[in-house]
Amino acid sequence: MYHASIHDTMVIVTPLSRWQLSTQEEEKIKDVFGKKLAEITDAGEMRSMMKTLLSRSEYLMLAKRLVAFVLIEEGYPDVEIGRILHVTRATANRFRLTYRYAKEKNEPLVRIVHEVRASEVMKEILKSLVKYAVAAAGGRIPRKGIF
Repeated sequence: MYHASIHDTMVIVTPLSRWQLSTQEEEKIKDVFGKKLAEITDAGEMRSMMKTLLSRSEYLMLAKRLVAFVLIEEGYPDVEIGRILHVTRATANRFRLTYRYAKEKNEPLVRIVHEVRASEVMKEILKSLVKYAVAAAGGRIPRKGIF
């Protein structure tokens, strides 16, 4: 059986166009985008830009990834992460592998996850998660998720 490494999964992307950019062109575009993102310091401006650039589902998926990384730091298993965020166990496992890879490479994302984990907003979300998990353990799984 073939097992893809985390690096393999990050290379496979859906083509955005029939005519692909060269690697150099891709890197230039990503570099400009990254630099512009780094210049944004206002949360409202960032939220507006993200909502404009990303579809609703893309925006939500990025947010779910961040919450998943926090849940991983909190010690939640993939099955629970999947239930909480309404993703498959395989997707939760990919989040775990991605986060493990980021930790191994000491990526800035790890610091951000720790900051989010310590934030008051995330503490409220985690309280909601505990209430949800207790209800689910008792067999009462709400039709609507916690978010």
